[in-house]
Amino acid sequence: MAKLTKRYINHDENASRDEKILKMREKYGARGYGLFWEIVEYLFSNNGKAEINAKVVSLAIGEDVRTVRNFLSDCIEVYQLFETDGTYFWSKRLISHIDQIIAISKMKSKAVQKRYEAKADKNISNNNIEKEGTTERPYTCTTDVLHVNNKTATINKINEINEIDSNCRERKQPIKFSKPSIEEIEAYCIERENNVNPIQFFDYYEANGWRVGKNPMKDWKAAVRTWERNDSGGKKSKVVVQNDPYAELR
Repeated sequence: MAKLTKRYINHDENASRDEKILKMREKYGARGYGLFWEIVEYLFSNNGKAEINAKVVSLAIGEDVRTVRNFLSDCIEVYQLFETDGTYFWSKRLISHIDQIIAISKMKSKAVQKRYEAKADKNISNNNIEKEGTTERPYTCTTDVLHVNNKTATINKINEINEIDSNCRERKQPIKFSKPSIEEIEAYCIERENNVNPIQFFDYYEANGWRVGKNPMKDWKAAVRTWERNDSGGKKSKVVVQNDPYAELR
């Protein structure tokens, strides 16, 4: 698995009230809640998956071997907070979260590379223009007149083309709004290097029928830029998630 560049995970504010967590806390109390998150952090440092070895885990999180052995066994077999194949244990949601981090990191790298290549191409183009300007031969009086006349004719032709193009644009019908995919939103957010959550953005407008206030949305990219200007880096979604809030840790 690729190396992680983002070294933190999301922690929902009401994780302690998750049904399976509450059952675990009936036996282990607040100490068990702390042990659970220590193990989650240990899994994250191992790219989401680790061997079921109480001694190794206890050394990693700094806890007693016997306590870790009993607690880990209950988390897997009784409370089903982790998945296992008998040799390794993991959290499906944590692995999915790690895969998402890696995917976004790769997309950011590609975006940076494209910007670098575009800048390099522009510099080469500017250098070529400068070279052409310095190697131009001096004109005689006659050729100067022809040169000016040619430029004037070219400018007139450009103005004529622009006028035709302007008239064509005026006759164009309004572009119909097309709902973006989460991938398109994510790519645009990466391009703008903002903190807008693409999934949260999509869910918010999906729940509201892709409307801005009472009006149908015309430009979703403009909406992204509006979220971007928000002090918190993106508005809170009003979408009600039906699933258990801490399914991500199972």
